[in-house]
Amino acid sequence: MSETVEEHGAKCTRMLGVQALAYVVFIVVALVFSAMRGPMDGVSSASVAVVAVVVLAVFHVCWPFRAGMADRIIGAVAGVLSLACVSTSFGSMVVPANDAIMSNELTRNTYPMLRWAAAVAGLLVLLTVVAFGRQMAREERSHLIRALSHCVTGGAASISLGGWVFLPYVVAVGRHAGATAGTTKFVALIVVMVVVALVLAYASVFWCRELDAADNAREPWVGVALLPVMLFGLVVFAAALLIQIVGW
Repeated sequence: MSETVEEHGAKCTRMLGVQALAYVVFIVVALVFSAMRGPMDGVSSASVAVVAVVVLAVFHVCWPFRAGMADRIIGAVAGVLSLACVSTSFGSMVVPANDAIMSNELTRNTYPMLRWAAAVAGLLVLLTVVAFGRQMAREERSHLIRALSHCVTGGAASISLGGWVFLPYVVAVGRHAGATAGTTKFVALIVVMVVVALVLAYASVFWCRELDAADNAREPWVGVALLPVMLFGLVVFAAALLIQIVGW
């Protein structure tokens, strides 16, 4: 049964509301724990990682694509590995710290970003290979391109989610910028991040309109709402990396 214009508008409104709520939760958690424990305290990053795990779980429960359970599991595992690499010592196995890295101030300061970036690159390659192999293993290969793209898109968003763990780095610079001459640069950075979030929100309205989830999907519009939030993790990562490189 097709939706009326009013029903579709109401669904998009709910979708944008959930999306805004997810952003608010990430930001509030980072600010609160940073105020309590300090922006660079491990608890701040861990608290953001916990929120990311919840978002990852909700996204895969409310899967917005036409893909099987195996495709959802592939994406979920990729997301968990990404979060493990950014928030635990597991990431050090990907790019082990050595004297060459630690003796240089820039590479030392950007080491957490470096190891996660390497993990993301590896996970994206692995995701593509596994997703393609999964489709080739199907007896019925109808809608092959659609199924492959849906699996890769969901997995890539899950991997990107880990970038939110770098939000305390951005918060730390915000606190420091208030007492230095870096306020203008920090405000400009935040403005750019907000613009990107708005562009993703605008795109999600079209995604919601073209939503083609499975017939038995649970509230797939929630998955659409979380998709831009997860992808925004790359923006948070880029902001944290820029801050370290520029040296604010």
